[in-house]
Amino acid sequence: MKLPEKISPLLAEEIGLHLGDGSMNHYNNRGFYQLRGHIKDDKEHYKSRIKYIYQKVFEIDVSLREMHSCGVYGFQIWNTKLVNYKSKVLNLPLGKKWEFTAPIEIESNKELSECFLRGYFDTDGCLYLEKKNNKLYPRVEFGTISKEFSKQLERILTNLKFKFCLYTELRNKKGWQDLYRFRINGVNMTNKWFKEIIPANSKHINKFNRIRNL
Repeated sequence: MKLPEKISPLLAEEIGLHLGDGSMNHYNNRGFYQLRGHIKDDKEHYKSRIKYIYQKVFEIDVSLREMHSCGVYGFQIWNTKLVNYKSKVLNLPLGKKWEFTAPIEIESNKELSECFLRGYFDTDGCLYLEKKNNKLYPRVEFGTISKEFSKQLERILTNLKFKFCLYTELRNKKGWQDLYRFRINGVNMTNKWFKEIIPANSKHINKFNRIRNL
């Protein structure tokens, strides 16, 4: 495998994938990394895009599979070099993703920001189509339980000139972390999102194709 010396557009997208669907830790002094999505909805994305990214960025040929016991599709690998690189060089979190941020280089670069948002949205975001006045009204949504990451997402979206709403879903009474939820509303902003962020997950693309001519 190779370890990138700088953050490229593909690595920025991979970091977004990681913060959406990924997790890692050390067990018995060995690094363990996994990236997993919905067993049906995300399967094509993993096969057509994610496998390619890991081959190009890290020269790792990941083995994708269905994990029926937990209803997910993706891969799991023991790779201490990869986990050390992600945790010590990219400063991504080990264990539970409670508080974290993406590398600052991403925030300060337009192309890297767009690629990062693509990876994050493709794994952790949704495109909702709501019926209003006999038309489909779209909204892009994604969220995080990390307060610091939510502040970083605010800055990134503002720098990219997206109009968005941010609200906090209070979940302490349920014993859960509060959720910071982002919403980008309307046809114009959704068109801008798909033109500039260019999502690669077919489940998002297929929905967008339903409203792109509105």
